[in-house]
Amino acid sequence: MTRIERDIDRLCLLDDPARRHAYLAVRQAAEPPTRAEVAQEVGISVELAAFPLEKLVEHAWLEATYDRPGGRPRAGRPPKRYRAAPVDLEVTIPPRRYDLVASILAAAVAEGANAPAADKVGEVARRRGAAVAAAARKRGRASGREPLALLAELGYEPREHGGRVVLRNCPFHLAAEDTPAVVCAMNAAFVRGVLDASPARTHAPVLDREPGRCCVVLEPHPAAGADRR
Repeated sequence: MTRIERDIDRLCLLDDPARRHAYLAVRQAAEPPTRAEVAQEVGISVELAAFPLEKLVEHAWLEATYDRPGGRPRAGRPPKRYRAAPVDLEVTIPPRRYDLVASILAAAVAEGANAPAADKVGEVARRRGAAVAAAARKRGRASGREPLALLAELGYEPREHGGRVVLRNCPFHLAAEDTPAVVCAMNAAFVRGVLDASPARTHAPVLDREPGRCCVVLEPHPAAGADRR
């Protein structure tokens, strides 16, 4: 299952009104509420509140705790309370990764006091691509079909045509439209980092801007052809 499929499935959990209202009641509460407090806020019985709350805990929208608010001591076992889990969820179709653009550019600004801005952005983007690929291999999620499988997970939607790989989606679409010279070069450097981190050097990224797809395409790596001969 891809990242966007997982995120959509997770969001669909809130399509149920009872779960959605219970989640918002917990998220907006000043302190982690009990089941009875959620039920009162939503306007349902305590028994009816149990199922959506536990379902939200099961799918990591909420966390259950027995902590007393403010650490106030009291005899007896404290009631179960619920608090919103740390969730950073955004679904865009087709997939976009503006968080990645922002983190690369921010790091480049921080590091680039004594270097040309464009050079520093490319350097940081390439390192970030290699780091993303290394993390994916460590998790065991990019083996076998890497690096194309990783590029697919990142939202590029790669499709191979006679050895050439077209990236049908640009995860940085709006940013690339506003500043193509900077973002497209950054994109190519990031993809190069992903590819360079793979033991199989099968492709190399090149800039080839065409409407309706990513500005980066993957051409067969010259070394790959030499290895096959």
